[in-house]
Amino acid sequence: MRLSSLLLRSFATAALFIAVSSCSENLDSSGVCAVLCPEVGGEVQNITLDAVVFDTTVQALSGLGTEPSLLLASRGDTLDTRVIIRFDSLPTRFTPTGDSAQAIKSVDSAYIRLRVDTLSIKGDGPFTIEAYDVDTTANDTSSAAVIALFRPDRFISSQVLARTDLKDTTNYYISNATVLAKLQSGAQLRVGLRVTGATSSQIRINSVQSGLSPLLFFRATPDTTTKPLSVAPFSRTPASDPIVAGYLNDYTVVVKGPPPPPPSVLAVGGLPPRRTYLRFDIPSNIVDSTTVVRATLLLNQISNSALDPTDSLLIVPQLVLAGTAVTDPTKASQIVSDIPGDTLKVRPGNSGPTNVELARAFASWRAVSPDSLPRAIVLKVVGEGNSPLDIRFSSMEDVSALRPRLRISYTSRVPLRIP
Repeated sequence: MRLSSLLLRSFATAALFIAVSSCSENLDSSGVCAVLCPEVGGEVQNITLDAVVFDTTVQALSGLGTEPSLLLASRGDTLDTRVIIRFDSLPTRFTPTGDSAQAIKSVDSAYIRLRVDTLSIKGDGPFTIEAYDVDTTANDTSSAAVIALFRPDRFISSQVLARTDLKDTTNYYISNATVLAKLQSGAQLRVGLRVTGATSSQIRINSVQSGLSPLLFFRATPDTTTKPLSVAPFSRTPASDPIVAGYLNDYTVVVKGPPPPPPSVLAVGGLPPRRTYLRFDIPSNIVDSTTVVRATLLLNQISNSALDPTDSLLIVPQLVLAGTAVTDPTKASQIVSDIPGDTLKVRPGNSGPTNVELARAFASWRAVSPDSLPRAIVLKVVGEGNSPLDIRFSSMEDVSALRPRLRISYTSRVPLRIP
């Protein structure tokens, strides 16, 4: 009797194993699997839509000085950028060792310590870095007024650096007499740096925003045993806006940049930095009543060989959080949040299909009506304002085959419950 029971139990176990095996091999054709392996989401559907109803390139509006690095470049007719560092608060007294405080009557060994991104240097050198006095009462946001001060009567000093001289920490020596004259007169020291060279030159320097700001050092006496004084960048103007003044502690001005993209082309990156804004019209039954397994924005990249076409930029999609009351896409493109997912590594010189994954955006779109929150995204580069390179894509104005499209893979939504 016991043996018979064991045989029956073994037979039942084997039958169950065979049934489950058939389910794992062919979920769609087994009648047994319809009972033992009920569907958890239905069959995956794939659809490609002309869902983009508006696209455009907008300025990042991040403003002068908000970038984490300063670009010092001279790339022939293609790129010319200068670096401005403001020291609007200079010390006038110092305390010698074992003595009382006294007025500064001399300046010795003055230099600006620069934190250089050595991996991004362009050119074989030598690099000639010139310093100019760019103090002016002109409007703080007028780059033209500052650029005009890079002239012989404003010249401070120059230093020639070999490629091997550019270390992570590089000391750029400036005129002692200029620093002394500024602090004795109570004036502010605003230094403009320009690089020149026999070949293309480009140096990236960490800014105040990076946490590794440039610093001015000098000794208030020729005595080499005296500890140098250090001065951090500081801007007193505009006095009416301390936040903007903080950004203007140091910043990059663009004298000449690569040609901008045509109006009919979508662009991401560059100097000044640009973003791409895209708004979608997606059937409500897909957003509200399905589980989106994957959503891919299909873009056609246009080759841009103007500058360093084989270098790479990282692009991230961001969810636009601006409501329908914000009708200006430039303003809406500043009110965003990250869409979790991998960044997209792209070379400016590449061309052809480029895919951006957007599936995680659908959870946010499902939670809010499109009448309140437009279904829109922004594409931007990582480290916006750090690089003159920009990536370009075909827009809605291009031929049908090259326009942006949205490919969605979805399945019917099933409540999470035990049958």
